[in-house]
Amino acid sequence: MENSQSDIQFIKEMYAKARNKFKPNHIRILLIAEAPPDSPERYFYFEDVKKQDSLFLETMGVLYPQQKQQYLSSGRDTMLKRELLNTFKEDGYFLLDLSEIPSSLLGKSLESCLPSLLERLKKQIDKNTPIILIKSNVFDICYNPLVSSGYNVSSERIPFPGSGQQRVFREKFAKAIASY
Repeated sequence: MENSQSDIQFIKEMYAKARNKFKPNHIRILLIAEAPPDSPERYFYFEDVKKQDSLFLETMGVLYPQQKQQYLSSGRDTMLKRELLNTFKEDGYFLLDLSEIPSSLLGKSLESCLPSLLERLKKQIDKNTPIILIKSNVFDICYNPLVSSGYNVSSERIPFPGSGQQRVFREKFAKAIASY
């Protein structure tokens, strides 16, 4: 089924609204992942996600291990996820995606999203703000262009925390966070 431009714009705005609710006044560390998930109920910034939330869970497990455990023990209580997202925001963390829409809706290469990302970065951060790239293909696409543009990008090539890569994600993400 072909998605219309208005459908794609609606999806883009839906993700932006959820993300911007938890945008810090000053971004201390920016995380850049690939794209929102194909399944709209699984987005990092959505407060009521009951399954397949590995990026959120693994990120919070590194940054706030006790709060993450409490959240999981509660059966993923929406209020506790909101508290975790607010703590993430208050500590100056923010997550953007290279693509503003799910990859399946992109209709072009992920590399084609780089100019848009660079424009968004100009509006979000200054060149000294640490950037951590999440997922190997995001690192491969973004690292050199961001460094060439003068951004402060972690050299850790961090895999997405799925398909058995959770432990490697935790180790490399923790190392990248510790370096800032």
